[in-house]
Amino acid sequence: MTNKKRMLMAARGEMVDRIPFAPRLDLWYNANSMADTLPRKHRGRTRDEIARAEGWGLHKVVPEYDKPQNPEEDLHRALGLYSLKEFVFKTHFSKNIDIKVKRQAGDTHVEYHTPMGIVSTTTSFTDEMKKSGTSLSWIKEHAIKKPEDYRLVGYLFENLELLPKFEDFIQWQNQIGEDGLAVTMVAGGASPIHYIQRDLIDATTFYYHYHDYPKEMMGLAERIDNFFNQALKIISASPAEVVLWGGNFDAMLTYPPYFKKEIVPWITKASDFLGRKGKIVACHCDGENLGLMDFIRDSGMHMAESICPYPMTKVKIEEYYQQWSNRLTLFGGIPSDILLEEMTSEDEFEAYMDHLFDSVSPGKRLILGVADAVPTDAVFERLVRIGERVEKEGRLPLKGRV
Repeated sequence: MTNKKRMLMAARGEMVDRIPFAPRLDLWYNANSMADTLPRKHRGRTRDEIARAEGWGLHKVVPEYDKPQNPEEDLHRALGLYSLKEFVFKTHFSKNIDIKVKRQAGDTHVEYHTPMGIVSTTTSFTDEMKKSGTSLSWIKEHAIKKPEDYRLVGYLFENLELLPKFEDFIQWQNQIGEDGLAVTMVAGGASPIHYIQRDLIDATTFYYHYHDYPKEMMGLAERIDNFFNQALKIISASPAEVVLWGGNFDAMLTYPPYFKKEIVPWITKASDFLGRKGKIVACHCDGENLGLMDFIRDSGMHMAESICPYPMTKVKIEEYYQQWSNRLTLFGGIPSDILLEEMTSEDEFEAYMDHLFDSVSPGKRLILGVADAVPTDAVFERLVRIGERVEKEGRLPLKGRV
């Protein structure tokens, strides 16, 4: 059975021969390849070649933001919009919007000239960020800085058209082949309000505006509906089998009442609509989920990706599996700090792995991965041992002792 088939069957809730294992290597690889500190046996290899050589599934959930094929593909990053190869659509603004771009010293400044005024954004991607393994630029200047900006940004989304773009995705999908799941994406936000929170406004300012300017914010959210609805239609007709529908949920930042009111309805809508088209909807659930567990389980999403259990968060792996595995697939389960020598001893590492296999019986609806990602200074041999243990002890059905 191929890694892709294992992962796809697990995502659909079917029993496979053994637990799939697909660690996210991008941050680790970026930093160590730049520093020339890749393991000796893997020097000169790409990260996909490393994963294939070890027999692991390819982790293809998060786009390669730092590898656009042309500068236009991530030009609108500060608006949360991309046309990268992992996306099955590209963005197009109406002729009423004139776009001016200035690039200097790692910064990209974009001005959107509309009939009503100018929206400006700035992103930054420095050498220091690249050396640390980061692949996504930092938003230095957000589109929304004051209440008056909501109307201007709303005009951009009113005049935004998505155009199907399947060829690049199919080529990328073919390159992955049977070694992993090619996951497409809509946006970082799982709903229009969450989209505003994540991409369009400073994180602290968002909460003040959410309370003080609800009319302006909801007006923009209604216009972002245009983007989400267009994306749903294109994805439903696309060759993508799995869709990443937002993420980075956290019980403090997306606190329970807010999560239930502003985020869950759109996850439900997307999961219902795309599920009827045979698509699997995943959300990037890498934060502190204590307080959100029931809402996530009942949201309708088909897979919770990048789940990060205790000791990095308050929810233990057995609690995740017991509460979620009858409704959705878990992708993750290995906290990144157990790969760090200074944080986890060898005995503690082995004890966690023993506990994990005992905690996820019978092993259905599980894709094992490192949440959120393999850290840049991970002990690579621990990753190798995880793969070896999955091969030996991950045969399904598991008979755990928990």
